[in-house]
Amino acid sequence: MSRARLAVVSVASLASIVAALGPASPAYAATWSVVTTPNATADRNQLSGIDAVSSTDAWAAGYAYHSTAPFTRPLLMRWNGSSWSLQSTPAQSGDAMFEGVDGDSGSNVWVVGSSGAGPLIERWNGSTWGVVPSPSPSGATAAALRGVKTLAPDNAWAVGTSSHSSGVPTRTMIQRWNGTSWSIVPSPSPDGTQNLLRAVDGVAANDLWAVGGLGHDGYGGNPVASLVLRWNGSAWNQVTIPSSGGAFSVTQLHDVVAVSANDVWMVGEAFSFQYFQMVPYLLHFNGSTWQHATIPSPPLGRFNAVTALSATKVYAVGEGNGPLIARWNGSSWSRETVPGNGYRNLLAACAVGTGTVWAAGIRSESDWVFRTHAVRTTNG
Repeated sequence: MSRARLAVVSVASLASIVAALGPASPAYAATWSVVTTPNATADRNQLSGIDAVSSTDAWAAGYAYHSTAPFTRPLLMRWNGSSWSLQSTPAQSGDAMFEGVDGDSGSNVWVVGSSGAGPLIERWNGSTWGVVPSPSPSGATAAALRGVKTLAPDNAWAVGTSSHSSGVPTRTMIQRWNGTSWSIVPSPSPDGTQNLLRAVDGVAANDLWAVGGLGHDGYGGNPVASLVLRWNGSAWNQVTIPSSGGAFSVTQLHDVVAVSANDVWMVGEAFSFQYFQMVPYLLHFNGSTWQHATIPSPPLGRFNAVTALSATKVYAVGEGNGPLIARWNGSSWSRETVPGNGYRNLLAACAVGTGTVWAAGIRSESDWVFRTHAVRTTNG
């Protein structure tokens, strides 16, 4: 069940959320512009991940629907400083897609997703893309990766989920690259129905975060609680986070950015079964305590991604009755003006240098035609 477009939330409900944060922040805002992106087909094209290693070298990944088998194929494009262009990757024998991309240099970039019933991992070595074997957990009937974090040529992490036989809950899946091969690293799966991870980030080899959701809503299979895991250098452990409380207490997380060990932002959605509505969700960790936050006059919708230029320049992107971008200035959140009309959903974001931020996703040309979409600011 899609929760991307929902009826208008009651004024009283939104007012209570806004009151928790306080007044809107000062007027500074970045200047955003739409940047043309290519498409592989005339049907559905989507960007699910984006990362930049410099202002003239960025990658965006997703998938496109084709009219012949395999019908779903990975989509990859590269930014050279002036334009985006489609890039070739090794062909897959069945349906496949990319979900996340991340690199630490122009010759060390990873992209992850799924191919058939198993995980898909490919690596850019500076000249070509190549498939790198990725294991599935023992007993898994299907597995897919959603997020990836590159720390060094011999240290990268990928997160996702695995499915098992009937009656067995889906489980979190975490893999680690040691410079030679990928291997499964044990991770908690605390729920008896569903456990999934969507994103991973961190500032050190012994301090990483992975976020997602757990539980099952009984309708469209959506998680009903947020899942947060933390790596301490030797093991992944579940982290208890505070409830958001009130009507919008059903939350799940889509992305995380660690600005420092004591400055971590997580974003997603807060849902109300009472109103059957959804609003963007923000959660912050300062090294010792957790705090919920929101944006002024929050629209219906969700945050899908978060990125940061610094501790006082954090950006959350998603969809809220159109494309949604919010900015943290170190003391409060404010909404940004985003160009473009019609249905646009920003699914990924990245930051590079001192002022460049990218957000990418999908836009609709009609009920059945979806195209890649990207916006950028250089004065973030």
